[in-house]
Amino acid sequence: MNDSNRVVDSAPEIGIQSMWNGRFAALNGAVFLAFANFAVFFQYYAYLKTLQIDARWFGLLMGVFSGMALLLRPFISPLLHAGNATRWIIVGDLGTMACLASYGFADVFETMFVLRILHGVFHVILATGLLTLIVEHIPPKRSGQAFGIISIVVLLPYAVVPSTLPLLSAWLGGYARVLMFFAAVMIFVLPLTLYKASFSASAATDGAGKTYKLSRAEYAQDLKDPRVLLLLTVMLLFYSGYALVFYFLAGFGRSIGLAGVGFFFTLSSISEIAVRVSMGSRFDRGDKTLTCTMAMGATVLGYALLPHVESSMWFFFFGGFLGLCWGVVMPMLNALMFDVSPPKFRAVNVNLGLQMYQGGFFLGPLVGGFLAARTGFGTLFSLCAVLSLLSVFLLILLKRNPSRN
Repeated sequence: MNDSNRVVDSAPEIGIQSMWNGRFAALNGAVFLAFANFAVFFQYYAYLKTLQIDARWFGLLMGVFSGMALLLRPFISPLLHAGNATRWIIVGDLGTMACLASYGFADVFETMFVLRILHGVFHVILATGLLTLIVEHIPPKRSGQAFGIISIVVLLPYAVVPSTLPLLSAWLGGYARVLMFFAAVMIFVLPLTLYKASFSASAATDGAGKTYKLSRAEYAQDLKDPRVLLLLTVMLLFYSGYALVFYFLAGFGRSIGLAGVGFFFTLSSISEIAVRVSMGSRFDRGDKTLTCTMAMGATVLGYALLPHVESSMWFFFFGGFLGLCWGVVMPMLNALMFDVSPPKFRAVNVNLGLQMYQGGFFLGPLVGGFLAARTGFGTLFSLCAVLSLLSVFLLILLKRNPSRN
């Protein structure tokens, strides 16, 4: 290893001993708003039906937003560090506000397509910048609790925003005006990001004058770490299975004659939040790999049994049960990625984990649509179980190759 790498690897931790401070809370507030900007598109499909756009383009218009994250995040993540993330966030937030305010003017496919691309670009810049900053404020021994909190903050917009959209649409006079309202709300990302921010040179250096911006060689070095590759694979498998349930559960519920299928995700969300709140600092007290492996193993059981339920009671029971499993697995995977990564790679690796989330929501429906049309929902949920089982085996391999940090 050359001298420059030794200097960076020995960099003091950028962080704090306690997460309960104004800076961490403010950044989480900004994260909430960033994901509220995503959750507000719960009614986007219905809105498209009111425009003069051919329905065959609806899927492309919905998907291109996330597609920009898949394309851009691997390239922009290495460019961000504690010293420049705030500038990226400002650009991303202002661009996001402009895009949200412009939906009412995009009433044909061409203008809507360009707008969705731009919105996706600015959103990935905003989200990547915020995650880069917030990772720098996680104490090394509190990663489990920290990601438990962050994952609750990310989940809350999906629990709160969709239910308010009908009221906001009626109050403001249409969905396009709701988006303009959220454009105005997004201005609060800026003061939350700047609250107690440090702009000193030391905030972006390792104490020896080196920034945390990664070179191509360092990025390649990071991606050669078997622990990082194992965790990225586990995340892709896990989120692919999660996406299959998210997209195809309603069809399965209707196929067995159940009403109110959406309550499944209400229960799972309550369970996810409850387990993260109740676990708190206990996420960091035990063996995180073992905790994650056990929770992942429980999802295998839940997915395998789900297609065999015949009553609403058992159907909704598995909503709560899988919510408990997801509530542990998701923060644990991010905490493990944080723990196995040297300080200079933590932000980029956590952002790559978010990339696996996007990848899962791309691959899951792609494969699931093919299977559901040809083999039915039983095979679909069996695939979810297989993906989680493979994840268990990979986590066992990770256990045998622990962090060297």
